[in-house]
Amino acid sequence: MRLFTLLNIWWLVGSALCLAPAWAQGVSAGTLLERAKAAHGGAALSNLRTYQETATLTTFQVGQPEHTLSVVSYVDFKAERLRIEYRDGRTLIQVIQFSPQAAQSWSAQRGTQPLGAELAQDLRNGLYQNWYGLRLGSKGRQEMQLEGEQTFADVTGLTVRVRTQGATTTYLFDSQGRLRAERTDNSQGRTTVVYGDLKSVEGVLIPFQARLYANGALFAEAKIKEARVNPPLGPATWKMP
Repeated sequence: MRLFTLLNIWWLVGSALCLAPAWAQGVSAGTLLERAKAAHGGAALSNLRTYQETATLTTFQVGQPEHTLSVVSYVDFKAERLRIEYRDGRTLIQVIQFSPQAAQSWSAQRGTQPLGAELAQDLRNGLYQNWYGLRLGSKGRQEMQLEGEQTFADVTGLTVRVRTQGATTTYLFDSQGRLRAERTDNSQGRTTVVYGDLKSVEGVLIPFQARLYANGALFAEAKIKEARVNPPLGPATWKMP
């Protein structure tokens, strides 16, 4: 089963000026990233220090629902630390945790083990991808490239490829600058995420639904039950089972 990291690339289709819709003519990559940051909360998003969410994750096999898990994620952006807990019902079955000091996984069968280097890198990259990667706007980017209008899964919009702290992703935005889809390449292959059900939490616009596609095939769907912006995350949060 693929691990959902919320965590968790590019498809160049031609000249941005030729392919961009009328509302985006002449818009630069940096301008579009700043517009997206504003659409998702502006100052509130800039002030995102920690984040916690509880979600249900349904995996799919050949397009059919296979299994549903509960997933709780914790992120500390300043410390570059994150943790993901998977539960089957009320039973904790797996924990994945990353920090600059250590990357570990725990399971009921194997106990605590070091996390593989590739997955550890994927987790770190996730700090600069996903919707919360937009907190940077156009600042601190190693590269940003407008790539024109594209369609990811069943969503069409204007795309920007960005590289930040070595993490690369391609964002797809609608005409209001809202994030509607994203495409990345990681250790598990090419992943496309389609976002929906956007809701404001403490001034931050968060997608409460995500459909995940691996190499074009739907493999998981996540639905957020609770999202917390800037919750206190003390030492107990990061304790391994």
